[in-house]
Amino acid sequence: MGGYISIMKNKPLFSSEQIINISDLQRKWRSVVEPKLNKLPFLMMFSGSELKATILSYDKFEELWEKVNEAAELQLKMELLYRIFEKEKSGKAPVSLADVVLKTDITAEELEAAPDVELETD
Repeated sequence: MGGYISIMKNKPLFSSEQIINISDLQRKWRSVVEPKLNKLPFLMMFSGSELKATILSYDKFEELWEKVNEAAELQLKMELLYRIFEKEKSGKAPVSLADVVLKTDITAEELEAAPDVELETD
């Protein structure tokens, strides 16, 4: 399997080469863990037969973080497009942000405190 990871039932498969024991983390980090992190996309940390954690190199973590952010942004854009299509299809006026805020008991201050939210004042 090497560096190739396939997906089965929404979970990544991994090879035996990617399995490391918890005891190797501290005692053999440089000789066992670091070389594997340089050539494999991730490692699976086991304690006995129980999976405890997944280890990524920092570069792989940054790459994954960027993809997660891109996916979240894409999901928001798709939701917006869906709402636009539904509005056009139904002919109903969209619900204003003020109405949404009133119905959810969210304050303008809470919205403004959220990341990437800027409220326009009328």
